[in-house]
Amino acid sequence: MKGRGGGEHFGRGGPGGPFGRHRGGPFGGRGGRMFDPGALRLVVLGLIAEEPRHGYDIIKALEAKFQGAYSPSPGAIYPMLQMLEEADLVVSQADGNKRLFSITEQGRAYLEENRADLDRINEQVQHVAGRMGGAAIGDELRALAWAIRSKLRGGGWSAEQAQKARDILKTARRELEDL
Repeated sequence: MKGRGGGEHFGRGGPGGPFGRHRGGPFGGRGGRMFDPGALRLVVLGLIAEEPRHGYDIIKALEAKFQGAYSPSPGAIYPMLQMLEEADLVVSQADGNKRLFSITEQGRAYLEENRADLDRINEQVQHVAGRMGGAAIGDELRALAWAIRSKLRGGGWSAEQAQKARDILKTARRELEDL
């Protein structure tokens, strides 16, 4: 059967298992997605294989892998967990008002069949996280923007202070460009 992009679409039991082939890198290029959906599923399954997890724990573990520079939305994770469960790769059990997900034997077998892909994806995640500079840069940028907005809303700066602020920002930009 042909998929939307004209390529082959493989369902359960076809090449690549229940998720199709993992083509190219793990990171999606369209729509601002950080991961290709197949790669994200494999990483999530790998996290569950390490230890049973709740959906929120998976989001936090992915955020930690990216040193805080990326955090998947619940809208990406929870439907995926349901799909993993429907594919018999994980099982869930009620844990208070949450669900605790554990890997099945079928899930372990799938993970082992795709171990090379998962290792490659994890390597690329580490590389990207390092390139992104982790949470520290993002946190500093957000704090800087907040400080400037707060100052402007609180009455702003005198002409002299505004010029000094511009000079500081110009200097910082130039130094960053020279790194």
